[in-house]
Amino acid sequence: MSENLPRPSIWVIIPPPLWALLFILAAWIGGRALGLEPFFRHVAMGWIIFFAGFLVSASGRLAFARAGTEVAPASMKNSSLVVAFPFSVTRNPMYLGILIGMIGLAIAIGTIAGIVAALVFFLFVNAVSIPYEEKKMEAQFGDDYRGYKKRVRRWI
Repeated sequence: MSENLPRPSIWVIIPPPLWALLFILAAWIGGRALGLEPFFRHVAMGWIIFFAGFLVSASGRLAFARAGTEVAPASMKNSSLVVAFPFSVTRNPMYLGILIGMIGLAIAIGTIAGIVAALVFFLFVNAVSIPYEEKKMEAQFGDDYRGYKKRVRRWI
């Protein structure tokens, strides 16, 4: 399979949760530097949404652990094609959970910079992480993966 794929770039090698953290920190620092005031802040609701996102992401991670397959997007292969819940609902529950968590943090912080960070993460994983992973999975699992892609949406 490694012959069919380009080597993963640094953009793929750096784990998406780390990218999310970097985007959140940039939003927080940028928001403070620009003096952005909270205008839709709700700390309790934000933390509830954050933890809901954590649970979604953790359910995907648990499904990978049960299947005994690799989690790192830059891994050269996956031991199995995971289609059990939550992957039967969304092809990317871990990214979805991170995105939900980021939206929760944005609500807790209350500035537009937090929402921008979540949007940037969404765009980043759609343009960088997911395409690389989908090419890898298609090269490794062929028609099984193509059928899975037809049955299950990328997000929700």
